[in-house]
Amino acid sequence: LALNQWHERDTDCIMERTRDRQLPSGQLTPAIAFLWGASLACTGVALLALAVNAPAAAWSAATIALYVFVYTPLKKHTHWATEIGAISGALPPLIGWAAAEGRISLLGWLLFGLLFFWQMPHFYAIGWICRREYRTAGFPLLPAIDQTGARTAGWSLAHVVALFGVSLVPWALGFTGAIFGVVALAGGGGMLWRAWRFAAAQGDRDAAARRLFLASLGYLPLVLGALMVDRWIG
Repeated sequence: LALNQWHERDTDCIMERTRDRQLPSGQLTPAIAFLWGASLACTGVALLALAVNAPAAAWSAATIALYVFVYTPLKKHTHWATEIGAISGALPPLIGWAAAEGRISLLGWLLFGLLFFWQMPHFYAIGWICRREYRTAGFPLLPAIDQTGARTAGWSLAHVVALFGVSLVPWALGFTGAIFGVVALAGGGGMLWRAWRFAAAQGDRDAAARRLFLASLGYLPLVLGALMVDRWIG
């Protein structure tokens, strides 16, 4: 993230939601930010390799490489950068899984899927609310090039449907108990309702996008917290 902000410091100056960050606001110099980000990346991967295991270090390096060298530059060229960024954002559970087991089992991949599909409506809602800023900054992301919001809202709904399905698989396979299952059903149902309202909105979709964004903020800690409680009690 530090290296991402170093790379995007010029466009961050343009966007209202990012202009108060340390680099565009002048609190840090680009050189210090780059050294800090590079030090965190290299030291983190090295510590995992030396103190944990090679698979965890490899997944960590893949996360950094995908985010910094693929997602960040592609944001200026294609709306598919969002999906690539969501992949890197969903990899951290695999780092932890590899650290604990030395391999990735099915439940680890299900957590990856849950985080991947959650990120899409979360970003699309933000993107639609801030679409004019993204457009001005030259980011051709889907909300910025979607004039009516229909495609943005439709993709949000599709990913929430996938999120709802993936979230129930651990319960269906017996990895978790009723606590997680009930919370996943309730939380997923709330996300489906908000995504449907975003897709069904006519004309101004801003209010519906904002409600979907707020729902996404509550969903993730709720469901992951239920998973921890369920596994702890079970």
